[in-house]
Amino acid sequence: MESEFLDIKGTIVTKAFGQAYTKTLHRNSSLSVLEPKYVLLPEAYTDIPPILEYAKAQHPPLEVAVKGGGAHSSTWASSQGGIVVDLAKLNSVRVSEDRSSVVVQGGAIWEDVYSVCQKARIDVVGGPFWFVGVGGYLTGGGYSPFTPQRGLAIDNILAATVILADGRIVKTSATKEPELFWAIRGGGNQFGIVVEFVLKAFPTAGPFTVGILAYPGSEIENVLKVVQEWKSTYTAREKLNITFARPGPHFKPTVTILPWVSEDASGRSSNVLAPFRELGPVVDTCKAVPDMLAVSHSLDALFAVAPPRLIIRGALVADLWTDMILGLWTKWSAFTEENPDAKSTTVLWELSGADKIAAVPTDKTAFHARTPHYWVAIQGRSATEESVPVMRSFVSSATSYVGQKNREKTGKDAGFFINFAQGDEPIAKVFGANLPHLRKLKAKYDPKKFWSKGCVIDPDFHVARN
Repeated sequence: MESEFLDIKGTIVTKAFGQAYTKTLHRNSSLSVLEPKYVLLPEAYTDIPPILEYAKAQHPPLEVAVKGGGAHSSTWASSQGGIVVDLAKLNSVRVSEDRSSVVVQGGAIWEDVYSVCQKARIDVVGGPFWFVGVGGYLTGGGYSPFTPQRGLAIDNILAATVILADGRIVKTSATKEPELFWAIRGGGNQFGIVVEFVLKAFPTAGPFTVGILAYPGSEIENVLKVVQEWKSTYTAREKLNITFARPGPHFKPTVTILPWVSEDASGRSSNVLAPFRELGPVVDTCKAVPDMLAVSHSLDALFAVAPPRLIIRGALVADLWTDMILGLWTKWSAFTEENPDAKSTTVLWELSGADKIAAVPTDKTAFHARTPHYWVAIQGRSATEESVPVMRSFVSSATSYVGQKNREKTGKDAGFFINFAQGDEPIAKVFGANLPHLRKLKAKYDPKKFWSKGCVIDPDFHVARN
């Protein structure tokens, strides 16, 4: 397979390329790595349709996976023996003349976006970490530090360009191909390759206070009391994460608070953090940084020492009940004590206002979770291959525990967030009430299920015909 036969500008890499091929396989999690037959790095949107046609023409057809940032802990952006369309070269970011919008190519990571926004003194509703790919983050929904003020990232997409399974390059927005626009905002990777997004921009809200407040595990009940008090008073300009971790060098169970506070002249962060500081944290690294680029790098030191074998699952919850959090703390503490090779496994609870999420009707986008909620991410990490199976099992059981507690408390299932899914979750719990309409649109835009990675939606041809 030679690039001149495809008449493309991009590069095609195979195992024969040695280190260049190995480099293309890198993912945020080493458990996400598969070995494709071909890796395509397009340099223009028009490079992509020929490769899709080539894949379909083979006997049997070759699987096609799409890589943006490669941060998802599944194998959705990889393929064993198939084709990976690696969008790394399609990563440009352009600010409009009036600075009200930003055009971002689908292969960009958030560092690309924030570097441009830093210079323009603007912000967009984006991810908290620099290495996360824009495409997967946005099509999944996009929780952001700015969500309490401005909603999910998908609620701030103005338009997009999508390459469909049949090779068409389609412009989509609220007025152009509106059904496709609806589907890509929360429907994940099931409808095409989104090679370009147009995002709302707004004047920068920085500086931001970020950092770590760490407490010994014996203080968790006191920490949670302060958290519950904070929940009754917090504003849309702040959010917190609670994490369970065993940091070195002692590797003892530790509860941490990770704040994000948009500062103003009143010194907001001092008031927000005061009750937590009164508890006497053993670590306090909180400080103001100028912009979201700095925020996105604020935990680099932790990621640098984390084992690369990573699996993340997450669940949505209607509330952060103290007994639920303590129950998971007990399970996590025991697991990481009994399995030292998996002691880097962490739990992260996200606490931020959901009013802006709930202000958008459930049927307005493909994203299903429009009632007020929080979420938890179980981040399983293993230092050895031998401990991967038990780590996977814990991550799955911990996620199930949170879902069970939510059902006990509310009588309902809050479901899953696709970006923290692994693909084996019940599809109805990933897409909720929007699944029937998504199946209709799958029949319209991808009737043969060419896009078969991820939380795969079966097309409903009967609905599509009526």
